[in-house]
Amino acid sequence: MEILLLITIVIIALAIMNFKDYLSNPHKRPKIQYPEGEVEDFKNYQDIYTTPSKEDKIRNSAYGLMIGLMSKLAKSDGKVCELEEEMIANTLEDIAEQIVLQSAMNQKEEILQILQTIFANTQEEVEELTQKYATLTKGQYKARLKMVEYLLALAYADGILGEKEREIVLDVAAYLEIENADFNTLYEAFATFYAENKNSSNIEESCRILGVNKEDSLEEIKKAYKKLVREYHPDILHHKGLDKSIIETSTAKIQEINAAYESIKAFKKEQNGR
Repeated sequence: MEILLLITIVIIALAIMNFKDYLSNPHKRPKIQYPEGEVEDFKNYQDIYTTPSKEDKIRNSAYGLMIGLMSKLAKSDGKVCELEEEMIANTLEDIAEQIVLQSAMNQKEEILQILQTIFANTQEEVEELTQKYATLTKGQYKARLKMVEYLLALAYADGILGEKEREIVLDVAAYLEIENADFNTLYEAFATFYAENKNSSNIEESCRILGVNKEDSLEEIKKAYKKLVREYHPDILHHKGLDKSIIETSTAKIQEINAAYESIKAFKKEQNGR
């Protein structure tokens, strides 16, 4: 009996010593070996509980959803015209500046790169994007109306409202519960404006509008064009005033600038062809 008791004491002492050694020397602990193929599943399982990345946070914010809708609209007709590119680039820069002002994300270039990635890689459908945006802008009817107005301005950048563009704008307006009277006022204002402003300027007038000379290189003319588009591009952000009409504050000027630029490009092309 005494021998059994002594053996038991020795076993317990050894176990305690081994346990202390296990705690003191983590490098000696055996590594868990996961079956092949389960390691990635485990990592994905852990990711559910990790903090969202900057891109995920921005993508699911009102700004990110705006960009998603801009992407769906701009790409809906299979091409992005030069003015659309400029409008989008300027809007992304405005949004990046606004995010810097409103959050601790203080690296504008990094944020701008994230916004460009969101624009390039938006996979969600218009309905899903708009419903998320509607949830985030509940009770902000003017912000929703401004969103629809901006999409109309972007759709008309090339002077024509395509059928797919029209469908997207109509869907967004419906999901955002824009009143018929308000939507019709916006829609008719753009349709009327572009129907009445199709004439191109002559070359002298075009140069005056852009502040260039017809002898300037196309690169210099494009630089002047971009600067003016930046100055007059339609605004979608709240801090500059939701009561201002895009068609009154920017669309007319943008259309004039774009027509002048197209006129000069045609003139330069004709010159080079001689």
